[in-house]
Amino acid sequence: MLKIRQKLFLALFVLLSIGLLSPTLFINRSIDREVKEEITNTLLSHGRAFSLYLSQNSSLSVTDKASQYSSVTGLRITLISQDGLVLGESGLNESQVSQMDNHLNRPEIQMAKKEAFGVATRYSSTLNKDFIYVAIKSDFSPIFYIRVAQTLDFAGSLISLRQSYQYRIIFLVSIVLILFTILVDRWVTSPIRRIAKVAEKIKTGDWSIRSNVKGVDEIADLSRSINDMADTLGTDIAKIIKMSEVRSEFLINVTHELKTPIASISGYIETLLSGALEDEKVNRSFLKRSLKNTKRLEALVTDLVDISRIETGELTMNISQTDILPIIEELVRDANLRNDNDNIDIRINNNLLNHAFVEADPDRIHQVFNNLISNAIRYTDEGLISINIENKESMILFSVSDTGVGINKESIHRIFERFYRTQNARSRVKSGTGLGLSIVKHIIEAHGASIKVESEIDKGTTFSFELKKIHESSEQRK
Repeated sequence: MLKIRQKLFLALFVLLSIGLLSPTLFINRSIDREVKEEITNTLLSHGRAFSLYLSQNSSLSVTDKASQYSSVTGLRITLISQDGLVLGESGLNESQVSQMDNHLNRPEIQMAKKEAFGVATRYSSTLNKDFIYVAIKSDFSPIFYIRVAQTLDFAGSLISLRQSYQYRIIFLVSIVLILFTILVDRWVTSPIRRIAKVAEKIKTGDWSIRSNVKGVDEIADLSRSINDMADTLGTDIAKIIKMSEVRSEFLINVTHELKTPIASISGYIETLLSGALEDEKVNRSFLKRSLKNTKRLEALVTDLVDISRIETGELTMNISQTDILPIIEELVRDANLRNDNDNIDIRINNNLLNHAFVEADPDRIHQVFNNLISNAIRYTDEGLISINIENKESMILFSVSDTGVGINKESIHRIFERFYRTQNARSRVKSGTGLGLSIVKHIIEAHGASIKVESEIDKGTTFSFELKKIHESSEQRK
């Protein structure tokens, strides 16, 4: 199969052949015709000049005059009678002339007989050369026709000279064609071949290779597109591999997290069915524990559904102008009611007075604060849990701080991973699905923000994030 370079060269060659050879053939024919016309006109002029020379009084015979004129002009002069008999021939003596054939039926004579002059081209058996003959009528008796002839050697040399110009042009154009093909190969086909090799490497899975074709033309744009495609594909493949690894780890964690409450519920029920159902103290205790594990299982399934919807993009944020202060106040009230640890004080530090209007999804922000407050309660034995609201120029800063066990430096960058628990968390018997902080991170990022964490072992932890502030309208103030 022909490649681009070969196709391009072939196309240009065919175009050149059609564009130059066809006109050349036409021009060569025109040159041949024009040269013969020029020679004919020249011979016609010489024939008329010799006719005048012949009519002048002179001691020379007509044959001598023909020979003299021939020696000066280099032309062949033939004198013919009305009946076609050759009366004289330049360069021939009378004996040679007498042996010449009758010329009455010669084409140039027949044409001159009917018209002003006659022209013919043919091979002369007398001189063994090709001649062009021009015959005119003469008024000098007994000469009736004067025929002037010239060999075609001069015509051939003139034609060859003019044709040589054509061939030089063709040669120069051919050189230009070759140079143009080389340049096109360097500028077009060679870069395309390099890009094709890069694409072939990418096809085999080598995402690191890049095209080095530079410039501002369409080929350079193609090169950049190939590189962008490789970047995108490489990133996507890396994400797919990472997702596959995460999915495997996720399935292991989900299996473990689901298995624990299910095993507990199953154990309690089996114990009750084995006879403990009749013991009122035991059965109530086991039923409460089973209910607790059921709620834990329900919370886990809910969190799994939420994080799955968030990560797959199925869960969309309904962003609107939201006053977060009532949401926080409600969550703090509920937390104080649920919390049975009197050693923990949960409060709000607010410098915004009555309202905290931001662009947010109220339901999802409710979930964020609920998870952060629950997480703070879970890992704080005593002290203070504070929800802080700070006013900035165009943003509102929210933070949830506690005085709990804290997080070590090795774990702080992994706490937003699903099911990840620090060593302190594993050593404490606490409820929780291990998905709360991961859900918080996804929701905050869906709001175009990021969540930060600062922590110190045995001194506490602070989670903080900013949301875009909405200035209150007069109706909102009311």
